[in-house]
Amino acid sequence: MNNYQVPANVELINKMIDPIISSLEEIEVEHKKIYQVTLALEEIFANISKYAYPSGEGIIDIFYEIKKDEKQLKVVIKDKGTAFNPLEKEDPDLAASVSERKIGGLGIYIVKNIIDDIKYQRINNENILELIKQL
Repeated sequence: MNNYQVPANVELINKMIDPIISSLEEIEVEHKKIYQVTLALEEIFANISKYAYPSGEGIIDIFYEIKKDEKQLKVVIKDKGTAFNPLEKEDPDLAASVSERKIGGLGIYIVKNIIDDIKYQRINNENILELIKQL
């Protein structure tokens, strides 16, 4: 499994996703799937950067593996920030008009609909989010 660390800073989102996206491009994953992975990772990293570390300083550990034979991407994201299980976030009311809709939750809703399998754990004061995407 490949791994790297990035400061939890929303301005560094490209640094957070580029190694994974470059690896997908190298094995010629279809553009639509790469776009979906990019969108999901941008949403997750933006949320961690904005909310996990109220002090503004923290590190995100990123682990990823591409199983070519199974056509599968596995990404594990760890941070020692504020405990937050994104899977418990209530889905937004998409039937409500934009002016009536509560703010927040749309990004996580998108991630849950793009990624094939998502698991969350809180172990030793660390958020661990595991994502699996069929390629």
